[in-house]
Amino acid sequence: MTTNDHSIGAETGYRRHALVSLFRMYEAVKWTLLWLPRFWKARSQLACLAAMSECERRDIGLTSCDLENAFALPIDRDPTEMLAQVVTDRRLRREH
Repeated sequence: MTTNDHSIGAETGYRRHALVSLFRMYEAVKWTLLWLPRFWKARSQLACLAAMSECERRDIGLTSCDLENAFALPIDRDPTEMLAQVVTDRRLRREH
């Protein structure tokens, strides 16, 4: 009887592991398929920022150098997250 209980527990563990693996595979496929739309959206947002004048960018806390750095990021990184962090850091430095 103990052996049967052990094998049932092992089977449950295997199923849980299989479900976790399946979920991770699903998330990886979803991330891969949705990568291109995210990439185009981020690049179009960068293009809009690049089209702004230096004065407009300064109003929101960015410089042209920040945009150049954002364009230099690897394509799998979201440049808008980096720019938001730059703006936040500058605001915090001004407040202190």
